[in-house]
Amino acid sequence: MSTSRTGRVLVATSGSAASKSAITFAARTAAAHGLALELVHVVTPTVSVGPYGATPDVAVRQAGREVLANGEHLARRTAPHIDVVTSLLIGSRADAVVEKAYDADLIVVGAPPRDLMGRFWTGSTVTGVAARSTCPVAIVPAGYEGSTSHQILVGLKSTRRAGELLGTGFALASRTDSELRVLHAWQLLSPYDNAVAERLPTPECVIDEVRAIDGMLIDLRLAYPTVPVRVDLVHGQAGYALVEASRDADVLMISRPVHGGFVHHLGATARAVIREAHCPVLVVPPGDTRVANDRADTHAVPAP
Repeated sequence: MSTSRTGRVLVATSGSAASKSAITFAARTAAAHGLALELVHVVTPTVSVGPYGATPDVAVRQAGREVLANGEHLARRTAPHIDVVTSLLIGSRADAVVEKAYDADLIVVGAPPRDLMGRFWTGSTVTGVAARSTCPVAIVPAGYEGSTSHQILVGLKSTRRAGELLGTGFALASRTDSELRVLHAWQLLSPYDNAVAERLPTPECVIDEVRAIDGMLIDLRLAYPTVPVRVDLVHGQAGYALVEASRDADVLMISRPVHGGFVHHLGATARAVIREAHCPVLVVPPGDTRVANDRADTHAVPAP
């Protein structure tokens, strides 16, 4: 996480159990890095106001303020000395959070529930924020209380545009005196080929990828000589391998796909990891995406 922007962590809260875990994580992160904390709650427009847009009714606004007040109380109890501000916004949830956090250092959100209905109602918000944010996004599972495993896990799909992800991983491992574990999972296209692959030597293309990973790590190892590094090659489905490995990690880091124009999405592996991981997932954007053309014109506004 960079601290060179505006010096704040933004956490989106809905009052859910996962949101409470996200607030605790965000408050601890802000305190550890000397940053301010901003709590955001978004309400969707419910009452039309002629040609001038829409505003939520009084009851919805009051409920939103109560969510923020409870969140602020939890944040101050977790980290008494941090600066905390709250914002109640009107608009599309994912759009409003992304726009509000455009110049933040980090966004923190609660992981979507694992049940089908919970994923339907909240999963699109979480993945929408992670897919479009211009800064890293941390997704915190409900009930997460922290870990002392001292391992930063990096899920690396390929070496293309992996510099930002690996650099962020090394920096975090150095600050937290943790081991950096780089995990690369691979599969062949057909189930039959995968079954056979269990009994055969590792394909040359996979070995080449590992060599490329080792090559990318040379300069980073020199820059962070005290960080122990382990590169693991796993034959299996990437999402499953990362979720299982997350049991022993403090943070699981993955990269977000490069987008073009206003097309924003996360792949199936990223969505599965966000939903099922046992530790916070940090989604790192590919390089500096903070350019004018990438900013959505969402027009989220503070609620009166």
